[in-house]
Amino acid sequence: MELSPGAQKRSLAIIWVTIFIDLMGVTLIIPFINDFVADLGGDEQSVGLLLGSYAFMQLIFAPVWGRISDRIGRRPVIIIGLFTSAVGFTIFGLADRLWLLFASRMLAGIANANISTAQAYVADITPPQERAGRMGLVGAAFNLGFIVGFPIGGLLSSMLGNQAPVLFAAALSLVNCLAALVILPESYPREVRPPAGEHVSALPWEVLGNTLRNLRRFWKRPALSHVFTAFFIYSVAFSIIHVTFVEYFRDVLSLNPAQRGFVFMFLGVVGAVTQGTLVKRLVRRLGEDRVIELGLVIAAIGLGSIPFLRTVALIYVGTFFIAFGNSLIIPSVMAVISVRSRDHEQGLAMGVTQSLGSLARIIGPPYGGFTYAQINLFFPFLSAGAAALGALGIYVTRPKVVGGESLE
Repeated sequence: MELSPGAQKRSLAIIWVTIFIDLMGVTLIIPFINDFVADLGGDEQSVGLLLGSYAFMQLIFAPVWGRISDRIGRRPVIIIGLFTSAVGFTIFGLADRLWLLFASRMLAGIANANISTAQAYVADITPPQERAGRMGLVGAAFNLGFIVGFPIGGLLSSMLGNQAPVLFAAALSLVNCLAALVILPESYPREVRPPAGEHVSALPWEVLGNTLRNLRRFWKRPALSHVFTAFFIYSVAFSIIHVTFVEYFRDVLSLNPAQRGFVFMFLGVVGAVTQGTLVKRLVRRLGEDRVIELGLVIAAIGLGSIPFLRTVALIYVGTFFIAFGNSLIIPSVMAVISVRSRDHEQGLAMGVTQSLGSLARIIGPPYGGFTYAQINLFFPFLSAGAAALGALGIYVTRPKVVGGESLE
């Protein structure tokens, strides 16, 4: 849709802040979430289930919001998401029962699933030749929200209490919601939306069933089965750290929320720098497959070493290995999946991959919390390192892809 340059800038600013708040909201709670849950009578297992419930809502509702935005337009979906996010954060900050924390995170998962709609808005108002640059700005909002959420959450929690970070995020969401109401125009004209009589289901269970069918269809392809399996196993292993890292920092290193937040921020900074400066060069020299294998080895070392690192300085070393390995794996896996998918289904392939990541985040945090509480602090980290090595073993046995023969 054609907007004036001024309107485009204002709209992009709101979309950028929307994505930034969504990603910051994910990371903001991590440094103090274990303390908050403990104050309400929960434990590590409760934290794992809490984080898993958020991922489950995102898995279901990301395609739902996309379908709805195709029907009623992008603007109302973005505004509803921002308002719902503000409500979810407020419930979280004022919660005095554990079930309210679960309700708030599930509501936040529903709200933050509108990120794909925000991305579609950018595509709607941007000429094809400029989309790469503007999507780069969207990526910057992702990275910045991920990086700064950790220290902001940790610092505000340490200085003002556990309610402060989420009430701050609620206020940001509400202000951005009001700005969107006043400033944000619709980007998706009625005349290009699906006809009213055309059935495009937005029912969560139907959309989830369709997502799982697409996952199964892609997973069965010889060119992708080993990639998807290795990526899924590794993603489960990596996702345990949002529970077990915080618990380890509390139990062994006695770090406060602010100190924990800076460790997580370090993980994000290393990841951003690695992806921005090194991955392209390594892929050019070694190829995507070798970079994935190298990343899995490095990540396995980092994950498995954590329970043996008993000083803050050594924890930063272990975190560096995890962040560096992860930043080699993720963009390289995305590239491999893109190359091994047909041209006309690139969007679907990326969506399926994101769904696979969401499934992993549903499993990983509860697994990490359960094994930390019921077995010992060593087990989740060592098993995560072993899982990364298992993913490596699966990946190196992948079939050779010759031309397009393995795309079926």
